[in-house]
Amino acid sequence: MRKSPCRSYVGNSDGRTIRNPWARPSAIFESRKINPMGNSVAIAQRTKRHLRACLVTGLIASGIGLGYVRIIGGTDSIGITIGVCIGLCLSAFELFYVQGRYGAWLRGLPLPLFILITTGCWAIILSVLLWGVPHLMQGYTYGTGYTSSTFQQDLLFALAVGLLFNIGLRLRGLVGGRVLFNFLIGRYNRPLREERVFMFLDLVGSTPLAEKMGDLAVQSLIGRFFFDIARPIAEHHGETHRYIGDEVVVTWPLEEALRDAACVRCVFDIQALMKDKARAYEAEFGVVPEFRIGIHGGSVVAGEVGDDKREIVYFGDTINTAARLQSLCKDFACNVLISRSLLDRMQLPRDVQVEELGNVEVRGKTERLDVCTMFRRSASQ
Repeated sequence: MRKSPCRSYVGNSDGRTIRNPWARPSAIFESRKINPMGNSVAIAQRTKRHLRACLVTGLIASGIGLGYVRIIGGTDSIGITIGVCIGLCLSAFELFYVQGRYGAWLRGLPLPLFILITTGCWAIILSVLLWGVPHLMQGYTYGTGYTSSTFQQDLLFALAVGLLFNIGLRLRGLVGGRVLFNFLIGRYNRPLREERVFMFLDLVGSTPLAEKMGDLAVQSLIGRFFFDIARPIAEHHGETHRYIGDEVVVTWPLEEALRDAACVRCVFDIQALMKDKARAYEAEFGVVPEFRIGIHGGSVVAGEVGDDKREIVYFGDTINTAARLQSLCKDFACNVLISRSLLDRMQLPRDVQVEELGNVEVRGKTERLDVCTMFRRSASQ
């Protein structure tokens, strides 16, 4: 076997990267199967996040349900039972249906229609619980009998709670949960320095596609692509910072990006997702989206800007370098470029192989940068 002039690294059993001097550079461009075990961390993270969200949503809904029952004269036992049932049912409906695989059609609807349908579903669930739990426990509601006025009162309460919860959840979805929280607490009211990782993902060949397919069709393709990749980004705790034409900018706090190599796993999960959906894209658009990714991490300055429309922006060499790495992918004929300095700070999954491309000149930087590309080895390797 001929010795490769490029250095290649693989994840070892304890997560550290070790040098593999015999790796073939051409292997990086071969078609590979995705190791199903590679998604285990993402599944575990998604499960933990769902459980946390269920707990928070359940506690809030339980408190509201208990308070409502006590206000209208119900007993504590009925109030607690209704509160717990409301919390469990609503959080399960939101997290495992609306935000799950089967709720994709719902999330793709225009926002007003989305809110209308989900509010109606929430109201039905609440009304059934407010009527059913007391009947099952005592045979009547709140000790006074269940009348038409009681039903109207419960229905209005259910609609109000459903609407308020839905507006809050959709607002969170529009700007991102962490971003919304930072706005509310005024975290970036004054500029501050943070350690962050940025990923620039750019669709390949969108201009030629627009000439071939037309602007509207390409915009539909871009919209579908960004909609689909939002899930793996969220599963790995990435924050969608901005959409710029056919490019999306994703960011993580440095600690989040390094934990379980979340930013690296996110890349491979997006690739796996596109492989799974290739036939669907071919059938609808006649093409499967291809993309290039650049990743870099370091210090940035974050702050709020604007008046009528406020936004959190990031300044610094780190974000510029990530954008330049994405542009350099074309020169190296690869789909992913990541800085060696960032790789050295994380423990890679065992099925990820990294190949160094050397010390390169990056436009806009005075110092040269060590860059790498990476791929996921097949289960047979």
